[in-house]
Amino acid sequence: MTSSSSGSFPNSFCGSSDAHPALQPYPAVVNIEGISVTGFPNPQSLFKRIAQDTKAPGQTLVHYLNIHVANAAWMNPALKRCLQTSDLVYCDGAGIVVGAKWLGQTLPTRLTAADWFPDMLSALAEEHCSVYLLGGEPGVPEAAMSKLNQMVPHHSVIEAHHGFILKDPQLENAVIARINACQPDILIVGFGTPLQEQWIAQNRHRLKVSTIYAIGAVMDFMSGKVSRCPRWMGDAGLEWLYRLGTEPKRLLGRYVVGNPWFLSRILLQAALQKIMHRSPSGITTQKPASPVNLNP
Repeated sequence: MTSSSSGSFPNSFCGSSDAHPALQPYPAVVNIEGISVTGFPNPQSLFKRIAQDTKAPGQTLVHYLNIHVANAAWMNPALKRCLQTSDLVYCDGAGIVVGAKWLGQTLPTRLTAADWFPDMLSALAEEHCSVYLLGGEPGVPEAAMSKLNQMVPHHSVIEAHHGFILKDPQLENAVIARINACQPDILIVGFGTPLQEQWIAQNRHRLKVSTIYAIGAVMDFMSGKVSRCPRWMGDAGLEWLYRLGTEPKRLLGRYVVGNPWFLSRILLQAALQKIMHRSPSGITTQKPASPVNLNP
């Protein structure tokens, strides 16, 4: 297990001795194939939302949606239920922004955690919310923490562990026990889809944390194991093209087949909305401010 070198961050529930601040209302939520996706104008607004939900009573689940996750959910009903019962699903892909536009709605921008992961951990530290990281191959968390300690010395991570625990029940139980012993406010899980969503659904009742956040392969990017695309490509919605160029064999089907397949389904959803002659079902005006605890 890998511990933060900062050494000064308390292993206590965030805001446990303070009154919870008033939660800000959610912005509009776009319905993408039955999954409610919340649009945030910038990463900082997402950080604030996560901190506020963490300080509220109950356990909060945070997920993201991009085309890959949407396609996986279309084929996997259990995964789709995980996303539908999540307290917060945010937009993590330019294709989701395009899909919302085709439905006549607006998502402000894509929010990809690899772009701002250190900033988020710094912001959570300022909100007195501690974090446990779980994910990546053996050795990846150590490399990620080394870079993180250099980039953001006063971050919020109290410990990290690799994610290769699913085929070893004894190790899995030991890691869950360690997480609970550390008493983090937020558990960040990066196993990749659909493993992370399914693991969270199966184990959330065993985890004594306020927020569980499925985040994908962020530690692979953070450690340098996987390279990031240039910022201009990400801003232009072309990250998929960069990743396809770096891993063509693994990602050819995901992008060359998956992207058109998703967009064709969105066109069908938009057409059905028009046929039904009603206000677009792709939008809900507001979601309750307090997080919902939906036990599986």
